[in-house]
Amino acid sequence: MNCPKCSANMEIRAIDGVEIDLCTGCGGIFLDDGEFQSFTGMDPATGFVKLSKFVKVLAKLNERAVLDELTGVYTRKYFNEYMETLFASEKRGKITLIGIDVDHFKTVNTEFGHDGGDAVLRTVAQRLKDCMRSSRDDSVFRIGGEEFCVVLLELSPDDSYHSAENLRRLVQMDPIPMPNNGEKVITISMGVALARPTDTPESLYKRADELLYEAKNSGRNRVVMEKA
Repeated sequence: MNCPKCSANMEIRAIDGVEIDLCTGCGGIFLDDGEFQSFTGMDPATGFVKLSKFVKVLAKLNERAVLDELTGVYTRKYFNEYMETLFASEKRGKITLIGIDVDHFKTVNTEFGHDGGDAVLRTVAQRLKDCMRSSRDDSVFRIGGEEFCVVLLELSPDDSYHSAENLRRLVQMDPIPMPNNGEKVITISMGVALARPTDTPESLYKRADELLYEAKNSGRNRVVMEKA
C-alpha cells in the first residue's frame, strides 16, 4: 500500500492492539478503519514536527483502547486497570461493584439474529450509562459478551442496593426496538458486592460474579446483594 499523500510505502504497526498504517515518507498515520487520519513527523516545508496532530492521533488511539466499539462503554482491559488504580487510592474502601448479565440473551440472537443482539447490547449499555453520576466517577464496563460491570463510589449499602434496583427497572422499562419492526423487553440479573478492607480487585470481582449467578439461578431479573 502506498501513501495517498506522497506515494511512499506504508508500514503496518500496532499500538496497544490498534493497527495503524505508517508512511515511511511523510509520517502519515492512518487508523485501521480510516476513521481518523493525521500527518505527523517532520513537515518537509518548515522542518517542524507537527505535535498537535500527533497528540490527536494518540488521543484517538487511547479512546479506542479503553472504549468498547459496539457499546461505547469501557472495555474489560480498562476495567482491570481502573480497579487497580482504585485499590491503590484512598477510595478502596468505598467501592460498590455490580455484576450484570442480560437475561436470555441467546434467545434474542436466535429470534432476531446478531443485529438484534447488538441492538440489545447497545441499548442496555446506554441505559446503564444514563444512570451514572459523573460527579462521583461512576463507570460502566463491558466485561464480555452480554456481561457488564458497574462501579459506584462512596455509597452506603442501602444506596448501593437501591442504585442496582434502579438500573434493573430502567433497563426493562421500555421495549427495545429490534430489526424488522420488532421489539423486545429485556431484563438483567445483578450481583452487588461491597469492597472489604482485605479485598483485592480480583476477590471483589469474584464475589460480585458469584452473586450475579445466584441472581440468575434464583429466577433472573433480580438483584442479589451480599450482607454488609
